This record gives sequence, structure tokens and C-alpha cells, in this order.
Amino acid sequence: METLYHPAFLEKDEDLYRMVQPGDIWLDGKRVPELSILIGCVDNNKSRQMCHRVFERSSHLVYIDSGNDEFSGQVVCGIRCNRRTIYKPVCKLYPDMLEETDKFPSELSCAEAAVSAPQSITANIMAATVVTDFVYNIVARGKLTTRYAVFSAASINVRAESNKKRQRRTA
Repeated sequence: METLYHPAFLEKDEDLYRMVQPGDIWLDGKRVPELSILIGCVDNNKSRQMCHRVFERSSHLVYIDSGNDEFSGQVVCGIRCNRRTIYKPVCKLYPDMLEETDKFPSELSCAEAAVSAPQSITANIMAATVVTDFVYNIVARGKLTTRYAVFSAASINVRAESNKKRQRRTA
């Protein structure tokens, strides 16, 4: 399994798009695209909006987004296959994330960077656990039975939404 990372802030759609484009493999005598998984663990909606645009542009992509505040959050798995959205990405479930309200981390002044929304370590650990579970189920089990989960570290609760409720496909 190949993984890629970029050792600096990504702020251009094209750079991220190139990173997540799948190559082709041969499977049972047929040429099929590799599985690309974009894991968005970003702390701002401007970066999330970039991930959303790349998801919408991609032919084949699994986009797992994790977001949380001090004690609660969500993890959403969007899936694109053959240029069709099979499961909606985070910005379709939470459209307020598409509003222009923040900056990329590199655009923040030192004073702005010092002032941030607090996050508890337990909320971050819960988010990471759900992301890890999503990836494990996709890679090791070959299926994902949950399309998104919301959680609260304060009440020690994770509620998952099953894939059994089939979402309407969108172009």
C-alpha cells in the first residue's frame, strides 16, 4: 500500500488533486483504478473546502473528513466512483462549511494563530479512532457499513449512520 504526504500546507486545489489521482491496476484481466483515500484532518473550513472541490472533480475517490470542537465532532466518508457521488462528502451534509469564514493556516498572523478554538485530547482521540476504523474497514475488510459518525467525548458516545439507508446519487 502506497501512502503520500506533503510536508507543508497544501493550499492549491491542483496540488491536492494530483496527489489523490489513482493509477490503474489489472484485476481479473480488467484495468481498474486504484483506490485513493483522502483523509482530511484539517482544522479549518477553507482547507476542507479545497478537499471538497477536489472530491467533486475526481472520478474515483474516498474522502474521509474528521472535524471536532472541544468535546464533539463528526467523521464523514464521501465516495465517488465513475464520476458519480455514491455517498455525500462532509460539505454536502454540513453545507455551512462551504461559507467563507476562515483562512488557510499560512494566512494567519501570529496573533490569529495563537487564538484558536479549544479541543480536548479525548475529542481528538475519538475522531482519530473513528477515522482509523473507517480506513480499516475499507482496506482490510473491503467494505464500509457506516458513512458517517458523530461523537461526544463529554458523554462518551459515538453514533454511526449505516450505509443501509442508501443516499440519492448526485452527478
